[in-house]
Amino acid sequence: LDTGGRTMSLERTDGARRLLKRELDAVAARLHAEAEVPKAASPAGDFLDIAQGVQNQELARLNAQRLSERARRLRIALSRVSDGEYGICVECGDSITSKRLVAVPDATTCLACQERLERTRLADCRQ
Repeated sequence: LDTGGRTMSLERTDGARRLLKRELDAVAARLHAEAEVPKAASPAGDFLDIAQGVQNQELARLNAQRLSERARRLRIALSRVSDGEYGICVECGDSITSKRLVAVPDATTCLACQERLERTRLADCRQ
């Protein structure tokens, strides 16, 4: 695949696609397994039972939301593989290291750009 002057080997592309699909399948399986939100305690229960039930519901919803977002990012990464853009930083256009892609398969930025983005976000939060 031609990636703007840099070529990602077919073997590396296939490996990336397999890794992303495996990750996506695992996320989908977890979403399916954890799909049912726990029921809150009945109003007849004491306050602590009700509070714990509500907390469990919220945790289940947050976890499902996190897994759904992860699945979305993995689908985007699979699309980038198909488009020949996987492994190319969306910020600077440089290659994302294999080590970073193994650690974060859905990464869209190189480490330098990610660190810069996080510093900017942190500075924005402090203002």
